[in-house]
Amino acid sequence: MNKFKWIPLIIIVGSFVGCYGDMAISNLLFKKYCNGEGRTGQFIYERVPLGEEYFRPIPKGGVELRRVDNGYFINERKLLIDQHRLIQDFTISRQKKTMLSPIGPIYSYEKNIIRKSDGKVLSKSVSLLNKKGWWSRKSVLGMTVGDICPEYKSKSGIVLKSDHGELLKNTFYKD
Repeated sequence: MNKFKWIPLIIIVGSFVGCYGDMAISNLLFKKYCNGEGRTGQFIYERVPLGEEYFRPIPKGGVELRRVDNGYFINERKLLIDQHRLIQDFTISRQKKTMLSPIGPIYSYEKNIIRKSDGKVLSKSVSLLNKKGWWSRKSVLGMTVGDICPEYKSKSGIVLKSDHGELLKNTFYKD
């Protein structure tokens, strides 16, 4: 009879570790990855001046303006880069997803801007996502659940989840 009194405690502890152990370990790993010097953030290796031919007029109408990718605005939305002209000379990669750890899992997302003429990487942005263990992997209303680093704040103080969208405007400027 005495040997069975530990079974409820073992079941409770085992259930807790089974449900939350993955999340606790992934949180520790994620913190280590995020605090690693030079692992995340935006890295601008060369700022590139663009001539007049790389810009287009900003649409006046509401419908046409909504079709414009906001990532191509620079100078406080005063200038609009012509996406089709830009990609003739530069490659803007899609975010590349790499698993850093199966615990969590923890992913790295990287986006690059490369000059086609010489293959030089002009800039890149890197962010990390911790999905926080199997218990938390569900998405809520189609949104990814988890922690992201680095976190940035907009000028109005709103927390932004990544800085991949700002890469273009921090790499290019009007000549």
